[in-house]
Amino acid sequence: MRLPDRLKRRKLGVRTPLQKVWPRHRRWVRAHGCCVPACDARAVDFAHLRSAANAGTGLRPHDIFGVSLCRAHHDEQHRIGADAFGDKHGIDLWALAAEFGRRSPDWQMRASLKLVHATAIAGDSAFPTQRGGLA
Repeated sequence: MRLPDRLKRRKLGVRTPLQKVWPRHRRWVRAHGCCVPACDARAVDFAHLRSAANAGTGLRPHDIFGVSLCRAHHDEQHRIGADAFGDKHGIDLWALAAEFGRRSPDWQMRASLKLVHATAIAGDSAFPTQRGGLA
């Protein structure tokens, strides 16, 4: 005779995690060029930025921490880290990720995070303003 499956009890104080993968946002970010100035690569990856708070074995950062980088720059960013990469190329990847998140067409992702203005998240924005397009 087979016993019924054991019930899993919810632990007190543990909330269900927020959705971390937003395919529409990823497609939109990849539709942009590489964030490194003067890089004209056509193939672009969705690159997650990792910090001490969202990195570790088996942890995937939320898609809000994503920017568009070509394969070569994506690999370099993983090798030396987001801050060193930004210093080397003169860009603020965290501000770019905040601006991508703020301008994302995926309103459900933005609503789930209740984003504030990008300048409040990461200081002055390094993302160029586009006239007549997104805003």
